Amino acid sequence: MDGRDGATRRHFIQRMAAAGLTIGSGALPAMVSGAVAAGTGFDRRRWWEQEYRIVQTNLREIDAREDPRAIARAVREFGGNVIVTNIGGIVAFYPSKLTYQYVNPYLRGDFAHEMIAAAHAEGLAVIGRFDLSKAMKPAHDAHPDWFMLNRDGNPREYAGTYQACPNGGWAQSYAREILAEAVKLHATDGLFFNMTGYPQTDYSNVDHGICVCDNCHRRFRAMYGLELPATEGFRDPNWLKYLEFQDRTSAALIAETNAFIAGIRDVPITGFYAFDKVGRGEVQRRVDRAAPEWPYQSGEQTRWIMARNPGRPVSSTSAAHIDYPWRQVTETAACHKLRLAQALGVGAKLDLYLMGTIADQDDQSWLTPLSDLYKWHAANERSYAGLVPDARIALYMSDLTARLGGATPWGKYVTPAFRGAYGMLVDSRLPFWMVSNERVADGTTILAGAYDVVVMPHVLLLSDAEAKALDAFVDAGGLLITTGFTGGFTPAAAARAAPVLACFPGAAFGTPVDAHGWSIDDDKGALRSGGARIPIDGPYFPVTMRPGATSLIPLAPDQRFGPPEFSYAIPDAARRSDPAIVVRRFGKGMAVHLPWLPDWQYHRDGLQAHQRLIAALVARYAPPAPYVLEGSGAVEMMAMRQPATGHTLIHVVNYAGQRNGRYDDPPSLGGFRLGVHSDRGMRARALVAGRDMASSGGDREPGRLWFDLPPIGAFEAIELSPA
Repeated sequence: MDGRDGATRRHFIQRMAAAGLTIGSGALPAMVSGAVAAGTGFDRRRWWEQEYRIVQTNLREIDAREDPRAIARAVREFGGNVIVTNIGGIVAFYPSKLTYQYVNPYLRGDFAHEMIAAAHAEGLAVIGRFDLSKAMKPAHDAHPDWFMLNRDGNPREYAGTYQACPNGGWAQSYAREILAEAVKLHATDGLFFNMTGYPQTDYSNVDHGICVCDNCHRRFRAMYGLELPATEGFRDPNWLKYLEFQDRTSAALIAETNAFIAGIRDVPITGFYAFDKVGRGEVQRRVDRAAPEWPYQSGEQTRWIMARNPGRPVSSTSAAHIDYPWRQVTETAACHKLRLAQALGVGAKLDLYLMGTIADQDDQSWLTPLSDLYKWHAANERSYAGLVPDARIALYMSDLTARLGGATPWGKYVTPAFRGAYGMLVDSRLPFWMVSNERVADGTTILAGAYDVVVMPHVLLLSDAEAKALDAFVDAGGLLITTGFTGGFTPAAAARAAPVLACFPGAAFGTPVDAHGWSIDDDKGALRSGGARIPIDGPYFPVTMRPGATSLIPLAPDQRFGPPEFSYAIPDAARRSDPAIVVRRFGKGMAVHLPWLPDWQYHRDGLQAHQRLIAALVARYAPPAPYVLEGSGAVEMMAMRQPATGHTLIHVVNYAGQRNGRYDDPPSLGGFRLGVHSDRGMRARALVAGRDMASSGGDREPGRLWFDLPPIGAFEAIELSPA
């Protein structure tokens, strides 16, 4: 950098302090910056039990030349109270004595130790970062059997680093020597590490297939009596067992490593899939993904992690860079604010991931708005402490179906169906939570009483334990909405002849057929969701209806769609007898099944007719919604409650600035009204706008109070409390 740029970066903190604090278009109270500087009694030793705000400085080798105190001070001034900093793994930021632990050539001492001391002096908690997934050439040359081997006989190498195999000596043994040395030397307050897994692609997105090293051959044969798959994918007869092998060995390695660390230092280890104390994910753009950009990354991921690990604190770090080849090219502030607003809306913590330090970002323009957000959260953190879900709708997330659904003919519809259902709920402004198939199956998550509605989008694989829990939910009065071929396969991806759900409206599955060109005659049905004709496309999954099940909406007569002259239904042609929606009462509740994929179609087409189907079913069969949001604009409503105070926190997140892959500051949206179902007085305060809101009575709907919201920038947070 030249002198002028260097001065600009060095003076970034001063500029942040002097800048006006804004979120979206609304100015924040001037007292915010002082609240952070003065501190709020944050105890770094128990950081995960408080409202924490993470800044990950993913350090490069050259950053060891920087001043640790300046790095830590910048994080504190930014508004963070937790810093993630490098310790060891691929590169050691301390003078390791281990033969194969590569030491940073830019070290001038023990940078990790100095960084931890500096962060503690600034009042920050420190999470030590390790990347144990790779090693340098000397380790590979000495022990090639420790590392992944491609099918062509070449090692899995990228930019001079070698990918460790989970079953090799680096992952199973030597990585623990690194951890033992580094963790004993460095008094961190937590640990985060990239564990060794089974990646098939590298940083350039080149697919190298599975590892075929001797360790993998030997261990797979010992566990299953089988040879490794000859080809990648479900066409290979051993692929299902191989995926199970990956899951079992990865879980075992994580558990063994965590137990090993616990014997050295009692600090939390952040995890993604499963963890004891605190969870942490990551959202980022990848240019190779199919367009359009999925705008709900952060909300989806944080909900998923919390569904798998209920009751534990979680963050989802927003990666600053757009993709691996352009780590120096950063996202817009609007992109980060949208991600972080989604996280706040479901009770997750603020988390930002930088390449290098704050002062060394090539583009400084996006940092000030995010610093504003961090400081605003610090000033309002009491409103975020101890939040739990206040949504009465559950979106069912099946890791089993996501992982093994490809073994069925209908697996390609799984992810778009799930995301279509997600988008339907967002666009219907129906607050929802996610529930995990594993937590439902093991009894950790009890659906009955916790939710009014469970939505299951094309959940192909369903276990007996899950079915029992879902039947109990419906029997107790819940509404279950299923789509596609839900429950059509066992956990081993074997086809079922009959549904495993006792509440299911169908008694048997038929042979799927192509429904291209079909449509629903909404005007002839009992639901009346607002569309005279609703298109059906993709597969239709016939069911033989159980006694007591009824068809809610009929299909329209087939309409030809060739030349315009022939594009009509033949007069007096018989309607299809297949139902579009089947309903059945079961105990005190109702099971509704759509034997096609409106969710998949909504993800593809975005037609309101499909979205309104789900919203209409919820309105027809579920209790009145606790919260209703009126007004025009692309927003999501999220609901959380604070048991310790009796308060509720409603977030309204503004998506109007997101278009495909582009993220701009959203236009300020006005004219919104929040309706709250309540039989008593209530106070409401808009935390971003910094003002109280008066309520109006329930003239239109008895028992519902209405509040006029201020204009919404990136988001608004409305705190409701008893009057």
